Amino acid sequence: MIAEDLQPRARTTDVSAHQEQTRRLVRAMMALTGRTASGLARSAGLTPSTVNRFMHRPVRHTLSQRTMLALMTETFLALKRQPAPTFDRAALAELAPAIAVYEKGILEHAPDVQSTLVQAKSALTADMPQVPAAAHSTDLAVVLATTRDVNVQAGDLVRAPLKTQRPPFLGNDPRAFALLMPDESMMPRFDAGDMLYVSPARALEGEKIDVVAERAEGGFVVGSLIAAGIAAGGDTVRLTTLSPRTRETFVRAKLRGIYRIVGVQRLGS
Repeated sequence: MIAEDLQPRARTTDVSAHQEQTRRLVRAMMALTGRTASGLARSAGLTPSTVNRFMHRPVRHTLSQRTMLALMTETFLALKRQPAPTFDRAALAELAPAIAVYEKGILEHAPDVQSTLVQAKSALTADMPQVPAAAHSTDLAVVLATTRDVNVQAGDLVRAPLKTQRPPFLGNDPRAFALLMPDESMMPRFDAGDMLYVSPARALEGEKIDVVAERAEGGFVVGSLIAAGIAAGGDTVRLTTLSPRTRETFVRAKLRGIYRIVGVQRLGS
């Protein structure tokens, strides 16, 4: 393993990746509502410049959970006024992880959008490939970074130490799992108690993708995929890891697999 010490830049790199993830969610909400960033914010009762500045200018922060909840709630209030067949399916798919995280809060603020949420999730399910009924478990395996008694690549998650409710957007992914953050070692990206939803079925495409790498001997590494480090047929994979905060090159043969993080359940969300 080759490691380059990036400690002085780690916080900036981590926040930037989280920002891009949040921007993708906001862009999906803009596509679903047909509104600009400022227009969506204004409709949600937020200061338009707050969201507009975050979307279009270099900043050192990301949007708060309260702001994201307000934007999500307004998005589904807007969708309530649209026929379900006209929903932008691609944007819904991008928003799927956030729907699972914010659904409870959305319904507390706007209970009348429950049927709209059901329609949106039904549209997502209809677009997913069908798998055997046995894969539709209500439980999702939860592992820690140190868990060694599972093999995600082989679909062996029976000995996962914890279980949680399976979110709808992972309903058709039999190898999906969650990884629990037990401490604050990965702040500011992830806090103690955060649950990372991971899908081996999702493609590793795009920039600054958060992933979980499964070591051949067991255990997991959380980080961001460096696109140039996963060339087809290459012998190595490059990740910017969060704990420790370094840029590392992993020998591909020493990894069982690399899986995309598709959602985060925040503690107390």
